[in-house]
Amino acid sequence: MPPLWQQLRNFWQQRSRGQRLGLLVGVLAALAAGIWLLSVALRPDMGVLFSGLDPSDAAAIVEKLKERGIPYELADQGQTIKVPQAQLYDLRLQLAAQGLPQKSTVGYELFDKTTFGMSDFVQKLNYRRALEGELARTISTLEEVEHARVHIVLPERALFETQQTKPTASVILRLKDGRSLSRLNIEGIQHLVASSVEGLDPSAVTIVDQRGRLLSELTPTPGSLAGMTQAQYELQQRVDQYLTAKVQSLLDGVLGVGNSVVRVTTELDFTQLERTREDYDPERQATRSEQSISEQSRGGDTAAAATTQRTNTIVNYEIPRTIERVTTAPGVIKRLTVAALINGTTRLVQENGQWKQVYIPRTQEEMEKLTEIIKNAVGYNPARNDQVSVVNVQFDTGEEPQPPRAWYELPPEHWLRVLLVVLALLVGAWSLRNILRSPLVRPHIELVPEPVVPALGMPAITPLPPAAESLPSLPGEVAEGMLPPEEERFALEERVRQRLETTALPTESTLMVEELRSRIREYIQQKPQDAARLVRLLLSEES
Repeated sequence: MPPLWQQLRNFWQQRSRGQRLGLLVGVLAALAAGIWLLSVALRPDMGVLFSGLDPSDAAAIVEKLKERGIPYELADQGQTIKVPQAQLYDLRLQLAAQGLPQKSTVGYELFDKTTFGMSDFVQKLNYRRALEGELARTISTLEEVEHARVHIVLPERALFETQQTKPTASVILRLKDGRSLSRLNIEGIQHLVASSVEGLDPSAVTIVDQRGRLLSELTPTPGSLAGMTQAQYELQQRVDQYLTAKVQSLLDGVLGVGNSVVRVTTELDFTQLERTREDYDPERQATRSEQSISEQSRGGDTAAAATTQRTNTIVNYEIPRTIERVTTAPGVIKRLTVAALINGTTRLVQENGQWKQVYIPRTQEEMEKLTEIIKNAVGYNPARNDQVSVVNVQFDTGEEPQPPRAWYELPPEHWLRVLLVVLALLVGAWSLRNILRSPLVRPHIELVPEPVVPALGMPAITPLPPAAESLPSLPGEVAEGMLPPEEERFALEERVRQRLETTALPTESTLMVEELRSRIREYIQQKPQDAARLVRLLLSEES
């Protein structure tokens, strides 16, 4: 047998039945822990392949994954499918090439495979189904829409136009979480469906969401009084939402998410004014025109008659005039009010063995700083009579205080990890103990000392008596009385000291020297005969 195998066999045979059983249990526990850790380390990272699937699409995709032998996980009650991250994008492309997921709708691919002998009714029905599926897919591409279904009613052509029934359509939308459709989005969907169906009017398209709320109310004509009122209301809502989100983001960054609630209400002035102003400045005159007329005439027929001359001057002045036309744009903020609720802090304290949640309100200084932040965020203007109200209240979260878990309330996964670590440590310590105590390793460990510093100043050891050198070196046990225990101890200490002094050692060995000395004393006290045998071995090497 190989030496290693022989050593292992001897080691096994020297163990008692209890030691063998403990060794087997330790090895099996170590193997189980290693296999578990290896399986966790080799488990692939899973990514979301598709989410929000219909049951039919989910079943079809799972069937394809099973055929290819690809591992998968289901979540969200079967609506989400996860696959290994490394194969995520390849699987999406491959399934898309096969038309998955279809979301329970079919489009014009319905006509890819036609059968002969199809009736006119079936052809019309398939055309309507394909049109509905294509419209649903197009509407589902909108950012706010997660899924859509379209139903179209195409009446038969009547003989007379007065008896012709107009087509209608209905759209059911499943919106994404936290999303909503504006009036422009709703009108866009109505015109999209109406433009795809011949003879369909946008007002004949009904749109509802997943909660059954009617979204497509009668849309007023743009420019009318009702249309202006609705546009003004939507503008006011957008301004309120913008200012609310602006303040909420600031408070969430300071207090944390869920510790504040903000509502902003604005009053907009939609009055459109046009003012004309004319100013005259009499101090600044300008000559507009000047006219001068001169006349000469004689008074009689004689030569000495007097001559008369008259001059008439007309001057027209222009007074400067300033004309100013001012037009006020509608939608100016006339007044705004802000209401903010601020939550305090909580702390868990233990009273009479019970954990209680103690509410700590905000300080006055903190409230003043938060009020100043809100005013700066909304553009507070006292001249408009704006109002900002910030109140510190305790929020009702509906959650019971969670005291620290006791050791017996920890989850099983925690105890499993602790158990594996403890088993690994016990197995390692037990294996190391058995190796150190084995007959093959123990003599070398006990006879070869650890390096120590010779300059550390070990206490003087009594030299070995000369009589001990004449003792015979026997391979067997030493006879009783041949070497007294006291002399054995002195001889062993002297021998160890001589070997330590001839060894080059580092300078950080004080504790190692003390440990070695204590082990030697303990060994001599417990096994004096073995100590005598070791002394004889050392003496025989010296000779």
